[in-house]
Amino acid sequence: MKPALILSSVLLSATLSACGSSSPVGKYEQAISSIDGVAEVSVDYASHGGVGDSADIEIVADTNDSTELQRVLDDSLRAFIESTVTGDETSLNYVVYSQDRSTFLTPGDLGTVLRTLGDIRRHYGLS
Repeated sequence: MKPALILSSVLLSATLSACGSSSPVGKYEQAISSIDGVAEVSVDYASHGGVGDSADIEIVADTNDSTELQRVLDDSLRAFIESTVTGDETSLNYVVYSQDRSTFLTPGDLGTVLRTLGDIRRHYGLS
């Protein structure tokens, strides 16, 4: 076999292997969008090669009501954390916007310090 053909085969194999590693984006989006009151969800996920991963999650609720927005935050955060893998060390930015985007809430608005996935799991009694 020619060296160029061997190199092409190796590169194709490596590319296909990388594509095979599953990103949790679809799983996160599905879990969050299943919550009543979620109008839109956007998940950006990045793997940082063994140094931990990061997820930026933005949700737009279908309401401007502050009580309902709080419920959407709580329900969507629980659905999200239930879709994660225990022990995952993902860095998280999580925001729920009101329908008109004039208001937003983060996990910290639930009244406790929720900085890590472990904190969120403990908050919901899942650890």
